[in-house]
Amino acid sequence: MEIALALIGGVAAGFVVGWLLRQRRANRRDARIKALVEHAAGETLNAAQSEKAGSSARGTGAQVAAMLRRLTSNFKARLAELERERSKTNAIIESIEDGLVVLDRAKSIVHINEIACATFEVDAREVLSHRLAEVAGRSPHITRMLAARREPGADESTPAEFKVFVRGRDHTYLSRELPWHGAAGEHLGTILLLQDITFVRDQERNRTNLIATLAHELKPPVTSLGVAADLLAESVALSADNQQRQLAAAIRDDASRLRAIADNLLDTPGTTAARISVERAPIMLDRVVSEACLTLARQAEEKAVRLEVINDSGSVPVWGDPIKLPWVMTNLIGNALRYTPSGGRIAVAVRRDGRVARATVTDTGPGIAPEVLPKIFEPYAQFAGEFAEMGSAGLGLYIAKEIVEAHNGRIYVESKLGHGAVFKVEFPLREDGGVGP
Repeated sequence: MEIALALIGGVAAGFVVGWLLRQRRANRRDARIKALVEHAAGETLNAAQSEKAGSSARGTGAQVAAMLRRLTSNFKARLAELERERSKTNAIIESIEDGLVVLDRAKSIVHINEIACATFEVDAREVLSHRLAEVAGRSPHITRMLAARREPGADESTPAEFKVFVRGRDHTYLSRELPWHGAAGEHLGTILLLQDITFVRDQERNRTNLIATLAHELKPPVTSLGVAADLLAESVALSADNQQRQLAAAIRDDASRLRAIADNLLDTPGTTAARISVERAPIMLDRVVSEACLTLARQAEEKAVRLEVINDSGSVPVWGDPIKLPWVMTNLIGNALRYTPSGGRIAVAVRRDGRVARATVTDTGPGIAPEVLPKIFEPYAQFAGEFAEMGSAGLGLYIAKEIVEAHNGRIYVESKLGHGAVFKVEFPLREDGGVGP
């Protein structure tokens, strides 16, 4: 996000710098044209005064007068062209969504767009040619921004975040100071860029609340499930057949995994932004995939769905969380099972691809509609299907994406309506290639 904001700010500031330099060059050209016109006018006057001196003088005066008319016409055309360019450039600058304030070497305001005026609640006509520090006395919002820029550790190259109340609500802005250099490299001033990041901060706050709510709601039922799973595993340990013991053990392991996720879902040391924490342990992605498929094999069999594991790369070592990474694969395979009709097929492939470890879950379900596909990893995203089993809250893929990205990996989906879906998960391959757990 910060990289994207920096790129946007750089583009906007670069545009303004170019515009200012063009303005300076245009002003110099206007000065040269004006000098030529004045020179021609002087020649005409001299020629007129010496017209009585003879016919040669009259001829010279006529030539100079013609030159004056041409120069005057060219000068007027040039002025009209410059005026059109200024009008077009000003319209473009005013359409930029970020606030822009251009300061000269003395920190006086030489240009301020409407967005910046609205943010600072000032009138452009009243602040132009005034120093920014002087204008701060009229605008508490400018005072807040300057105070943020003076905080310990802040410098001109560091973005400063500040909050103001405008347009009926609190807004969060990021201010950046960018140098303004001339064509010869001389320092001409500073461009102050104001980026409204209120939406970004709102999203982060919503994400924090979502994860906190999820962790809180998961703990009671998962704790009860874990106790019941332990009792079930103990009761069938001696009296049940091998298949029942395997199922009881799988239930107990999954309950233990869910309990660990609920206990450690949030990790917010010293920050206000919630994020999913992961441990870094040497594990084998191929083994994680095999165990996830084994857990869901009975469910696939009851639904008459063929569940296959494909591994053409042998061991696939990664650094991963031994609790959360298996949960991701179980969730993806479980989703495929929910949407695949009886008689369908789910292929779970794991392989090495250069320095990338990739797991792919391919199903023969109904596919995902194009309008739903871009939102599939958003919280509470759901899509109806003829073979779907209802009851999901729409948080599984969102949490899976958070866990994968916490592993420095990525997750994405490819699908066409009526042709199934392919979910792909990629992680950095563990370079040591050890056996791992």
